[in-house]
Amino acid sequence: MDFESILKNMGSFGRYQKLLLCILGYVLIAYTLQVYVQVFSAGESDHWCASWGNEDCPDTGIDCSGLKKDLSVPKVYNDDGTFEYKQCFKYNVSGMDMETAIGLGKNMTTRLEEIPCDEGWEHDRSVFSDTMVMDFELVCGRSALPNIAQSTYFGGVMAGSALGGLTSDLIGRRLTMCISTALLCIFALATAVTPVMSLYIGLRFFVGFFSRTASLSQFVLLMEVVHPGRRVLFTNVYFLGFALAYFVLTGLAKLIYRWRILHVVITIFLVLGLPLQYFFVLESPRWLLIKGKTEKALKTINKIAAINKKQDVLMREEDLKNARMESEPESSDMIDILKQLIRSPVMVMMTANMAFNWCVQSFVFYGLSLSTSSLGIDPYLSFIISGGIEIPAYIACMFVPEWLGRRLSMTIIMVLGGICCCCSTIFPTGLNRALVAFGGKFCISMTFNLVYTWSAELIPTSSRSTGMGMFSMFSRVGGIVAPFMLLFEDVWINLPYMIFGVAAIAAGLLALFIPETKGKPLPTTLEETRALYRKNPMKNETEISGENNKVFTTGEDGGDL
Repeated sequence: MDFESILKNMGSFGRYQKLLLCILGYVLIAYTLQVYVQVFSAGESDHWCASWGNEDCPDTGIDCSGLKKDLSVPKVYNDDGTFEYKQCFKYNVSGMDMETAIGLGKNMTTRLEEIPCDEGWEHDRSVFSDTMVMDFELVCGRSALPNIAQSTYFGGVMAGSALGGLTSDLIGRRLTMCISTALLCIFALATAVTPVMSLYIGLRFFVGFFSRTASLSQFVLLMEVVHPGRRVLFTNVYFLGFALAYFVLTGLAKLIYRWRILHVVITIFLVLGLPLQYFFVLESPRWLLIKGKTEKALKTINKIAAINKKQDVLMREEDLKNARMESEPESSDMIDILKQLIRSPVMVMMTANMAFNWCVQSFVFYGLSLSTSSLGIDPYLSFIISGGIEIPAYIACMFVPEWLGRRLSMTIIMVLGGICCCCSTIFPTGLNRALVAFGGKFCISMTFNLVYTWSAELIPTSSRSTGMGMFSMFSRVGGIVAPFMLLFEDVWINLPYMIFGVAAIAAGLLALFIPETKGKPLPTTLEETRALYRKNPMKNETEISGENNKVFTTGEDGGDL
């Protein structure tokens, strides 16, 4: 009896899987809040040099803060006669009181020199009333620090992808998930009380690291207890947590104006998820069998069967003897796995292709998600639309890959998304530009979801967590670069979206050369993975599906609905 038969007997789409989906989906929302919190806690607003401190204005009948700004900050006039205030320079009004400045009036522009801000900054608080940008004065020469902090977060995610997958394959999916979530709570809370920006940046690395080790472990665990015919459905419902997090975060940011309190509140979501993971999530029986832990695997399988009301098919230890995963003596070390994957030129090209696809997915997805405030509409509205567009994207992804297959779906949707990104540059900032850009976000949300399922279906069970971690590590290169790409708006406002579009089109076309996995059993050994990469992959599924020679197709039920 192979594991797919065991999975079907214990119920691979029953009450346990649905409970698991709810728990892990909730925790995914908590993880995602940590990714995007800086959209609001480091929200950008207009700023200008402060002058005269708390000095009261003479009785002029004019708003005092506005008067100080008008008298001390130079203006830059546009061709149409409008003007903007300089953000990093002021007139040298040292030793001059407000009454004298008012008397000079317009003559100040000719009598005083311009100097860099020397008394701090004033901020427009009409949209964001309290942010780390205001708290740490992250403007002018320090304006890149929030982007560095976000890239540092993705650097932690990259490291977590490498080490988290290894740890998950060594000590188990569940234990890795629980330990990582507990440590994530500690570091996430520390970001809310940090007194300096440099410490905040360092803490964000560890928030990203443990977010990734936890989320990767729980995703692999979910995939390993779901029937092949239901993987796409479960993956897309699971990833709805990403979209729902946008709504949760926007609501919290609207209600909570202080950025430190916002960080504390989103960490509470993590704290509440930890006991759910520990008490209600079971270890992956696939992993237990791979590691030869037959007794524990038997208890887990029978417990899942009981939850799924499959008591009539409870298994015995002898039933599992022939089901132990006959894996090669493969290492869980990422370097060894990478060496095994590149033994032939075909495997080299396919592995590099998938790694590039992951990199572009992350680059475009996070680039579009983090740039919502630059689209020319209300930042709260644009952010929530950016998240809301992911919901129909994930729903569509439940069906399109089952109709067209993984490969063709990836190519068509990514190319369309790239075209949308490029076309958005035709319009000026505002509603039209935002709508076209959201079309690109819709497409990349579908493909970023699909690449997880597709990759999990290409990697053997014995190294699935490590392999997923390896590909995810490549994707984080894109995540690290994406925040810096947004700085190129200062060079040409359309440059970031043009680059996003070209990258998406290239990755979509290259996806045509990755093997199709629709409806095929998860490979158990590396040899079965190699079979997928051959010129005519898996002509007969019975070659790899175990003693019963059972072919599992997409349409098969995995258990009770």
